[in-house]
Amino acid sequence: MFDRNTIIALVVVGLMLLLLPTYYKWIAPPAPEPTQTTQAPAKPAPSDTSVVAAASPVPVGMAADSRPDSSTINPKSSIDSAPLRPYVREQVRVETPLYAMTLGSDGRISSCVLKSYQYKSGGDVKLHQIAASLDSAIGFVDLDLGPRNITSLTNLYFESSKPQLTVTTGRDSIELVSTDNQGRRLYLYYIIDSERYGFALNIRTSGYVQTDTREFNLSWKGGVPTTEPDPQSDHEFGGAYAMIGEELENISLGSDPKAEVVATGRTSYVATRSKYFIAALIPQAPAAGAELRAYTRNPSDKYVPHVYSATLRMPWESVDIAQRVEVYWGPIKEDNLKVYDVGLEDTMNWGWAIVKPFSKSVLWLLIFLGGFIKNYGIVIIIFSVVVKVLLWPLTRKSQIAMKRMSALKPELEELKEKHAKNPAALNKAMMALYKERGANPAAGCIPMLLQMPILYGLFIVFRSTIEFRQAPFLGWISDLSQPDFLFTLPFSIPLYGAGVGLLPIVMGVSQFYMSRATMSDPNQKAMLYIMPVMMTVLFNNFPSGLTLYYTLFNIWAIVEQQLIKLPVIAPAQYTIEDKPQKKKK
Repeated sequence: MFDRNTIIALVVVGLMLLLLPTYYKWIAPPAPEPTQTTQAPAKPAPSDTSVVAAASPVPVGMAADSRPDSSTINPKSSIDSAPLRPYVREQVRVETPLYAMTLGSDGRISSCVLKSYQYKSGGDVKLHQIAASLDSAIGFVDLDLGPRNITSLTNLYFESSKPQLTVTTGRDSIELVSTDNQGRRLYLYYIIDSERYGFALNIRTSGYVQTDTREFNLSWKGGVPTTEPDPQSDHEFGGAYAMIGEELENISLGSDPKAEVVATGRTSYVATRSKYFIAALIPQAPAAGAELRAYTRNPSDKYVPHVYSATLRMPWESVDIAQRVEVYWGPIKEDNLKVYDVGLEDTMNWGWAIVKPFSKSVLWLLIFLGGFIKNYGIVIIIFSVVVKVLLWPLTRKSQIAMKRMSALKPELEELKEKHAKNPAALNKAMMALYKERGANPAAGCIPMLLQMPILYGLFIVFRSTIEFRQAPFLGWISDLSQPDFLFTLPFSIPLYGAGVGLLPIVMGVSQFYMSRATMSDPNQKAMLYIMPVMMTVLFNNFPSGLTLYYTLFNIWAIVEQQLIKLPVIAPAQYTIEDKPQKKKK
């Protein structure tokens, strides 16, 4: 579930961390080594009737409703509603403490606004708004009813049981009914819970003939709209998902202009997501299969959001349909998703399996500290101190080990000359020398290896979890999930980009001073300057929360070097040939 850029970044960070010990050996060479990875919603209570819904992928700002009026509708293309009447976009207004939503007279959602999440430019996030495109089909139903075929609710007209619904506590519902010329009825029930995002959406029919397939389709069309200032970053996380049996099927567009998955089997849910928000259809009884489809409107423009659709193949078990689907439509937060108990949280991005425990632990600890300290920048400072304190004993042992290796340098050079033509003998002699002197060539790498999963976890947490979306620190660092750009250049520099961040520069300077404090070989002075520049370029487009942590880690390392008192380990005063031999008994 990784996009291409995330994989590249993780690989680069891993290589960077693996190469850091080599870099330190260049500037302070030890010796050659021998040859030898919101508040949790209340669980929805089971209830009555059943559903369908879907969202528009329309970018923010496109709110024009270009749907045809009643004079342009072809009644032969759908069930004959009697009489055809002009569409009413805001027939019913629904409001809870979490969101405000409107339903049109066709039974579809015409808008949905989240109250607790805002755009970077201001205003509440809109998870749906009808636009001038075919992708705006929300509430898509394929019933295939005999000679007629409901391919969308667009051409139907529903009467509502109430014009407005405000749910401040508990649950309440709205009934929508569409009646055709033959007296057949289609019922939609929106059941609203004040404590959760989304709703229970039920569907019932009366008077229709059961299909031969004994199935009907419920689809979410269009995906989830772009909500972030960088559309490319937002839609890189986009995708459609289906839990078939115990396997999670998913599609996500990369370089391909379209993709699809059609699967048959026990289906627990289908979903489509963006970087921070998700729409999921969770049937009360498992569906018979799923269809996932995706395409890109403009393959040449990487900033144009992709279009996703997810369809449930629902069983039609008796003469009339009576099915229920829970619809989660809101922020991607683990507690919100786990409450449905169908594995919906598997759509979250935690990193590779080996990294996942660290990502979840890092997130838990940061949120725990955030419960006492409301500024996550300060939380990161405290977190960096905690990590440094926990690693202090290992760091001290590592530095002592590096000193011992440095003291062995004259003897190692002699061994290399003595066994220049016999690598096996050189390897054996070096191992014996390490054992005799209590030196460990790998000891200097241990603290950095322990740091790797923490850095990976922080990268995942700050880049993809909604808890840090728009989390400010101070001054120019207004969003710890984004780079801290001070200004943008009129051109783009390869790898570096066009934005200029201050934290990566500070991090590079701290890297320079930390390296200079440990450098002992003047011949490697060039690396003293190259590595900080490489780190600055690499971190420039990383989340500022991650860059802040690594900068602090460097600063604490400089302080640590001043505080840790290391024993003096002098080089041996004899050569290999002069070394006294143990007397044989």
